Amino acid sequence: MNDPIHSILNAIGHRPWPLPAKPWFWYQEWNDVIFLHYQVDPNILRSLVPRHLELDQIDGNHWISVVAFTMDKVHPRFTFPIPILSTFREVNLRTYVKKDGKPGVYFLSIEAEKWIPTLFARLASGLPYQHSKIQRTKNTYHLNGKRSRIELEFQVTDPIKHPNPRELWLTERYSLYRGKDPYETALDVHHKPWELFQVDIQKLNICYTAFDGLTDFLKPDLTHYSPGVQVLAWL
Repeated sequence: MNDPIHSILNAIGHRPWPLPAKPWFWYQEWNDVIFLHYQVDPNILRSLVPRHLELDQIDGNHWISVVAFTMDKVHPRFTFPIPILSTFREVNLRTYVKKDGKPGVYFLSIEAEKWIPTLFARLASGLPYQHSKIQRTKNTYHLNGKRSRIELEFQVTDPIKHPNPRELWLTERYSLYRGKDPYETALDVHHKPWELFQVDIQKLNICYTAFDGLTDFLKPDLTHYSPGVQVLAWL
């Protein structure tokens, strides 16, 4: 583990601000990641995001993203991963915010496939994790939750060798906000830059009953795939 950690900590040229001064606490991997990005009406989005968080935008446009991936090898520093807790599939719905000028993400929804990791993640992170049934194969993703449903079939195509500013803005995010406390500070994360690929979406059915009217989830404006990143996170 020492060599990969050292490599991650030394890859900082892409970061928008320095690494936190205190030691990192969590190691985790976000693997086999699908991004579905959507432009949204900021007036509708504003009602879903706590007022102390400013809606972030690029070129005058506001975005949300559905992000589906496998969370793997989650464990605190100086410990080791336990499979029943450390590996699970996740789907989150996120938007892009700022607080005191620091950009990050805010989660509108987070769903995970196993009861124990879901409860553990909710308690450990303070994020709104909920349990859902999730199945994943190499080229498919199926989620069946209380208020959401996703059926996705895709093929990964060409690598994106030089991501444009919008693609970087949507993916290279190094803090997150829980949104519960107006005086909260961001939770920082760090990883090497995303390796992005184009995606051919062959089938897509998405329903978020809690977010009807936010966007047409059947028609993403932008899609990406990444094999994943190794992540360090701070409390």
